[in-house]
Amino acid sequence: DHAAPTREQCTAAERRRLDTFIDTATRKRKRYQQEPSDYYYPGLPAIEFYEREEFPWLPGFEAATPAIQNELGAVLEADEQGFAPYIQYEEHMPLEQWRELNKSPRWSAFHFYRLAEPIAERCQRAPATMAALRQLPQAQVDKRSPTAMFSVLKPRTRIPPHTGVANFRLVAHLPLVLPDQCGFRVGSQTREWRIGEGWVFDDTIEHEAWNDSDQTRIIFICDVWSPRLSEPERAAIRAVISATDAFNGTVPPAHI
Repeated sequence: DHAAPTREQCTAAERRRLDTFIDTATRKRKRYQQEPSDYYYPGLPAIEFYEREEFPWLPGFEAATPAIQNELGAVLEADEQGFAPYIQYEEHMPLEQWRELNKSPRWSAFHFYRLAEPIAERCQRAPATMAALRQLPQAQVDKRSPTAMFSVLKPRTRIPPHTGVANFRLVAHLPLVLPDQCGFRVGSQTREWRIGEGWVFDDTIEHEAWNDSDQTRIIFICDVWSPRLSEPERAAIRAVISATDAFNGTVPPAHI
């Protein structure tokens, strides 16, 4: 191991980067890039899973897990019909990898925020969840973000590889109901969720999820600004997208 002498001088995060470099240099690992379908903001790094230290709010978010689980339980008991298929494309649209999951309850969501719009009645029913969410730097883009939801993946179901629409925001996961045999891949890294542990990833890098168990998996999903963006940049992103929407008469994407 030619890198061993200097590797010992690296921090844990630096060692992870070095190991990835070695694996890609020796062709043991495929190199993935950002592939946003709609919006690319230059200069933001293609990081599969971000280091926890970049998100000072993450420990508080994780600490809210029991309270959010309680509110999830109440929702499941009182309003299971509120969970709608996450993929809902019209039949005439090109479905590609989504054909199997289109309009299927096998992957469903209970939204609190959808395409920037809060669903007030649901938010009121989950005060602890909303209190935790308010501590996060939620991406704020008219008709697009924030998004926040309970995401349900039924037994023996896989979400196929796909990429998100914009690299100026990242996606956070907090697992709530977690059977064995569930996993998540972003680019070249595969991880397993653990109750009480969240993570943040770049969803413009190819990613996929699976539940190979006989039980349902449920996680809380929301989006946050990239920590590499300044407040003026965030304001400019909002302004540019609003202006281009107004000029083009653009319909926002069905999912972000």
